[in-house]
Amino acid sequence: MPKPVILCIGTDKVPGDSLGPVVGDLLIMKYNIDAFVYGHSAKPVNGINYEDYIEHISLHHKNSLIIAIDACVGREEDIGRIKISTKGLVAGEALKKKNKTIGDVALLGVVAKAGKDNLEQLKNADVALIRSMANTMAKITVSIVNYAYNIKNLCFSVKKRENSACR
Repeated sequence: MPKPVILCIGTDKVPGDSLGPVVGDLLIMKYNIDAFVYGHSAKPVNGINYEDYIEHISLHHKNSLIIAIDACVGREEDIGRIKISTKGLVAGEALKKKNKTIGDVALLGVVAKAGKDNLEQLKNADVALIRSMANTMAKITVSIVNYAYNIKNLCFSVKKRENSACR
């Protein structure tokens, strides 16, 4: 199995949008994850370079599992929740951007209430909440990557014994 790709979207210039880069930092520095990690504090994936990263990933990681991570706004009662999807995500949707969908698995952290001015909501997001959510999202991401490797190893083991249909 090719190494998974983790795309952590956001910028540390806006507190609510810093969730992705903080997750990227944790995956690299704390977990030393066995995956390609794009997007961290030193080199964020943001609205300026998002399309470049999408193109790079499509060219260089054709058969990789792609995990996309981003912050989002939502209902007040959902703030602090992490949504997991197998339909990917569209970065910048809260700011009415028309970016391409990315990810086989998407993790979205609801960091603020959606409103008339979502950028203002993201600017005023609770930094302690962002850190807590980033820790949880990093752990979830590590689990997904480990699960993907374990499934591949299981398929290889079964295939070796039974000539199964695992690929």
